Amino acid sequence: MGFLRVIATFTAFIFSTSAFAGHHEMPEPGIKYVLTQGFKTNNAPATATAATKFLQSGVLGERGVGMGLYSMNASAGSAANMFIDYYYPDSKSLPPADVGTASTPHVEFFGKMAKLGNEGVYSTMFATVIENAPAESIGVNKVFYAYFLNVTDPSSYVSAWKGLMKDLKAEGIAPTGYGLREIVAGGENNETHMIWMGYPSMEALMDSYEKTSTSKSTAAFREKASAMRTVSRTLITSQLAIDTAEMF
Repeated sequence: MGFLRVIATFTAFIFSTSAFAGHHEMPEPGIKYVLTQGFKTNNAPATATAATKFLQSGVLGERGVGMGLYSMNASAGSAANMFIDYYYPDSKSLPPADVGTASTPHVEFFGKMAKLGNEGVYSTMFATVIENAPAESIGVNKVFYAYFLNVTDPSSYVSAWKGLMKDLKAEGIAPTGYGLREIVAGGENNETHMIWMGYPSMEALMDSYEKTSTSKSTAAFREKASAMRTVSRTLITSQLAIDTAEMF
């Protein structure tokens, strides 16, 4: 599936923000929607260069849209080895149907991705439930751990997870950046939600993993959450480029 086809498929969706009201806590300002496009590439350096050039063109920032490029460090079940996140502050900033030809930088970027032979693998749309991304963590947190979940009772799960993060913060072992997103479209394996946690390095991630895994707060949360969710998969990624369009 090519990049332009992935984008065209996404822009066919029309949805109301009120559909996500119940258990969502929208940050203001911040990220309300995220479009993730996973792809397979055999030339990561050239892809990173093309993405950085596209970011520096400023065409996304003009719409208040952010973008991040990530590589997969540890994942399973997908042929993708890189992905792009597009960050939208509201529904008005979502891409138009002709986004692939919206500007010269758009045409050049998507043309370069195709020329490099990058193959689109998946496209997932998320809506923010909780987003804790302090301005000082942007561009500092470079490594991310993500959990993909099937949640049967979203309201209760969100409440329990908020309690866990509060407890971990009190213990001094919470990540500096974290979030919970609902999958709007394009999820795999009946997944409904995704949790992300950000760290400045793999060392920091693994140190946090060891501490939180043995925390009594984590044990209590797992017991409470076991009836409300199943973990479908996990992954670790590294951030190669980022521009949040002054969302934070």
